[in-house]
Amino acid sequence: MIREHRNNVWVVRAGYCGQQEAVCLEKGYVSFDLNLHIMDLFGNELLEMKDQSHNYKRYLHFGDKYRDFDQRFRKEFEDAIKNVDYSADRPEVVKKMKRLNSKLKQFDEEVKQFDATMQKFDDFERLEYMKKAVLTRLSSPPVHLIESWAKDILHFTNDIRIYDLVVLPIMSEKMVAIGRVKDHYQYWKNKDTLSHRRRVDWHDTRVPFENMFFGFEKILESDSSITLLDGDEREFVLGIVIDDTF
Repeated sequence: MIREHRNNVWVVRAGYCGQQEAVCLEKGYVSFDLNLHIMDLFGNELLEMKDQSHNYKRYLHFGDKYRDFDQRFRKEFEDAIKNVDYSADRPEVVKKMKRLNSKLKQFDEEVKQFDATMQKFDDFERLEYMKKAVLTRLSSPPVHLIESWAKDILHFTNDIRIYDLVVLPIMSEKMVAIGRVKDHYQYWKNKDTLSHRRRVDWHDTRVPFENMFFGFEKILESDSSITLLDGDEREFVLGIVIDDTF
């Protein structure tokens, strides 16, 4: 789950030959495995897609739900306080107020559940759109990788946010670098390794693969080049940042 606050932690594989990683660290950016050559097929279109709201249906349906509740609640509230004698202790008034407060709490819980459901729905539609976009640009795509590639592109352009942490595996040294994202997604045509990039403030500390959390090297074998960490894995990286006053 992508968190709204600024504590998302991502593993981003820049490549395997070492050149991409070295350039990323030297120039203060992060890119991801451009051996795929997929993102270059989009050009500036990804920047335009990034600025489009992918939560449109989520907020559209949420607005309808809120307006419906607001109308019903206002009516109940007006009925509850009509002809109320505030000068005396009225148990029935207290009872009505408690019932209305209970309705507010119930609605708040419904909104949270509805919001989470609609977020999943919007994410699904966004991914399906990107999969179709990738398919239209490839003549003979390896179908089993389409979903991974689509997710990687969406993560890199939209989901990674300013102040998120990035774990960059330096494959040639079996070490990882950790950095904090400083800027939005950028596209610079004909910039080779750094055509698609995010500015990152890299920390000086390097951590050996063997000192990372259990299962880290399995992530490096995944079809995906970008992985969102959660649970203990996320806490492990946050612990490194805190310990090193990064």
